Amino acid sequence: MTAKKELRAFKGMTIRNMKVYGKDKISLLLSMLTQLIVLGLFVLFLKGNYVDVINQELGDLKNMLSKDDIEAIVNSWLVAGVVGTSVVTAALNALSVMVHDKMDRIDYDYTATAVKSRTVVLSYFTGAMLSAVVTSSILLTAGLGYLAVSGTFLLNPLDIIMLYGIVALGSISSTLVLMLFISFFKKDSSLSAFGILISVAIGFVVGAYMPVGQFSQSVQTVVNLVPGSHITALLRNVLMQPAINHADSVIGGADNHAFAKTLDDLFSMKLHVFNGSHGTNFMIIYSLAAIALFLVLNILVYRFAAKKAHNS
Repeated sequence: MTAKKELRAFKGMTIRNMKVYGKDKISLLLSMLTQLIVLGLFVLFLKGNYVDVINQELGDLKNMLSKDDIEAIVNSWLVAGVVGTSVVTAALNALSVMVHDKMDRIDYDYTATAVKSRTVVLSYFTGAMLSAVVTSSILLTAGLGYLAVSGTFLLNPLDIIMLYGIVALGSISSTLVLMLFISFFKKDSSLSAFGILISVAIGFVVGAYMPVGQFSQSVQTVVNLVPGSHITALLRNVLMQPAINHADSVIGGADNHAFAKTLDDLFSMKLHVFNGSHGTNFMIIYSLAAIALFLVLNILVYRFAAKKAHNS
């Protein structure tokens, strides 16, 4: 198969995968609605707890910060958590096309054609990744809208561009990681059970429900090995840092910047892996390394599966 034909096959298969996933409009709506409900629950029931924690950390300095100054910090953390989990769950939902194709034996039909295994893998990946980018970007936009409406929007245009870039990076990473596991599922029932497990666990793993810094060092190391944790931490840094810097400037150094440092530790602006504390540069490198590793693993797994199906 020539490169031109392979590219045409890749394009056609990618579009086809996105159309198949897009047909289930109720599933698409629910995948976004779930995250918006989570955001709503945070705002209604948990937001006050974190506002109280910040007031306690301020101590005698709490009168120096307004309600909006404190809520800007908490709201930014909430939005980062919701978007961070959506990057994973959106990719998971979009990858359901792989399992459906196995049930319909479409994957077997691919092995009987001249289409290379890498083309099939890349088409599944690209279709799911683009779907995840679109879904998560919509949720990010909703989150930014919430910050604006609540009067706690402190981001500049560069911050906004970076946020959408992180969403794209996270969608690529999450799609490749999940794709490796989903490639072993052959039935909807198995995928549904896996999806429930991931949906429940991911919020805790990435620190969306509770800051990872509240866990023990050993637990932090385990959860921070998950690529999604680095994506959410990147989102937190971009979303929260302007709010933390603003609060620090209002205090004016009266506490020798101790409050800002406390917030960095409390909300896990840096990730602890083994005995090290790592910032945004490490998070980006780790995410890129995970992308490279899982891309190779996916190609090898699909090539092996295709060869086995062809010989059987």
